[in-house]
Amino acid sequence: MHEVPVRTAPCTSGPHHAEVAEVWPRDGQILLWLTLAGAEAEAEQADLVLEVRGRDNELRLPTAGSGGRFEVRIPLDCLAAPGGPRTGVPEGDREWVWDLHLAPRTGRDRLRLGKHLDDVKGKKGIFVYPAQRTEDTWVEPYFTVKDNLSIRCHRGSR
Repeated sequence: MHEVPVRTAPCTSGPHHAEVAEVWPRDGQILLWLTLAGAEAEAEQADLVLEVRGRDNELRLPTAGSGGRFEVRIPLDCLAAPGGPRTGVPEGDREWVWDLHLAPRTGRDRLRLGKHLDDVKGKKGIFVYPAQRTEDTWVEPYFTVKDNLSIRCHRGSR
């Protein structure tokens, strides 16, 4: 179900991104609704690419899309499996971060997931999502200092 593809296109930054409409962490998954911003809305199919920060491994999950709008469900078990071939996270690591991108299947560059089209700056200190626990790992979506969406994983107690 989950693949570890080879990176084929660079990530874009700036006005072109995948706008995060909603984030719903619950029931052992994180549900995301996304739209395209500053990019051609012709992309009807895209994959969510999750990349472990500082590592060369990634996950690719298919999205359900229509008219430049996308929905994707991220199962927590694929984010929290340390030492597995999917994450590339060494067994001894206690914390790691996933950065999220949308990769249109048209071959265009990846688009970073973020929330930039509202007037709210500094979302990292404003939007707080509940952490969920899977096995011995806590998984929590959060906005970065650049208002992009990432997912923090922490093994052990909180």
